[in-house]
Amino acid sequence: MIEPTTGVQPGTIAHQYRVLNAADAALVWVLKWSGDANHVIANKLGTMPTRVADILAENTHLGSKEQATRMVARSES
Repeated sequence: MIEPTTGVQPGTIAHQYRVLNAADAALVWVLKWSGDANHVIANKLGTMPTRVADILAENTHLGSKEQATRMVARSES
């Protein structure tokens, strides 16, 4: 016998989020410095706001802030 399901809507597809790499992590810093909110950055990169927050708290992708600083310095010169 098939079990009845609750809370499932026909035709819905679970949202898939992207895993961020080192280049994305540096971009998170640049976008944050330009004034974007965490949820806006997450939306732009197709990921979850918690992943953005982890990068900004330097819990993941250590060194991405320094990489972003170098990226910005190169673009200004």
